[in-house]
Amino acid sequence: MANAGFPDKVRGALRELSNGYAAVTGRGVDFIHQPLGRHIDPDGLGGYYCDLRHKARYSLAVMDGEIVDEREWWIIPVAQAALGFWELRIEGHDVDEPFLQLADWLIERAEPSPCGGVVWSVGRPQVKYGLAPGWASAMGQGQAASALLRAHELTGRDVYLETARAALPALLNPVADGGLHNELDGAIVLEEYPTAKPTAILNGWIFALFGVHELATAGQVPEARALFDRSTEGLIELLPRYDIGWWSLYSLHDHGRPDLAKPFYQRLHLVLLDGLAMIRPDPLLTEYAERWRAQITRLGIARASLDKVAFRAHRARRRSAG
Repeated sequence: MANAGFPDKVRGALRELSNGYAAVTGRGVDFIHQPLGRHIDPDGLGGYYCDLRHKARYSLAVMDGEIVDEREWWIIPVAQAALGFWELRIEGHDVDEPFLQLADWLIERAEPSPCGGVVWSVGRPQVKYGLAPGWASAMGQGQAASALLRAHELTGRDVYLETARAALPALLNPVADGGLHNELDGAIVLEEYPTAKPTAILNGWIFALFGVHELATAGQVPEARALFDRSTEGLIELLPRYDIGWWSLYSLHDHGRPDLAKPFYQRLHLVLLDGLAMIRPDPLLTEYAERWRAQITRLGIARASLDKVAFRAHRARRRSAG
């Protein structure tokens, strides 16, 4: 009886290894490099801080039914595709219709938050962090707000502005009270995945900060500016913890071993730090962007990739043991 589940455990471990390999080798639209946006306006609503045009082009195939997978349609990919369309629009492409189609998707699926305002809940589990369906994401809130603020600028429709502003209350409140931030050694961490203990996923935190900043500027919400200032200050103070000497960490969550960034995220971290420095200049942001850029060597990529495959196997073993 003790061995009855053994084949399933083996299959689970092999699946984790396969998924890990696919992730670290950059397969799929989610792992195409996202360079710094080309039309950024830190004081307004220019292009987004990451170049997401490929997400927009991919979403057209989803909209046309060429790709049928409900996993393609949840808050983060939808908001990112909308921001990609905005970038294309700045460059003269006729994409108002698909951009507003995605903005309307965000309006239609906004749900009341226990903290007031709205959230966009995710209808599938997040296995890595043990979240059951129905969780929301600070990263999703921030990017949805960024997309909706641009929809308001394009159309003048109040519903877009009001819904963008309504994304803020969940970010202002802690996870313990139904919100989307945790406190870590005094830092207000905007959580991509709202677990009871801080995960402090670096890319999700910064993406959320971009949305909060735009709510403060274009949305003219004073509470957003206070949150941005305090949370950014905390991120800068914690930034050295994300450096392990030869690579960066994806998160500060305790998985039983360091949570190294995949090569995709190592590159993304540089872009996000450069973007954040355009809003809130600080020498530490520039220092770590340059440091992590220099770490992207063939040896570093190979070492980090092997570690991530081993990390997924480690997680599979822990789940099986549990």
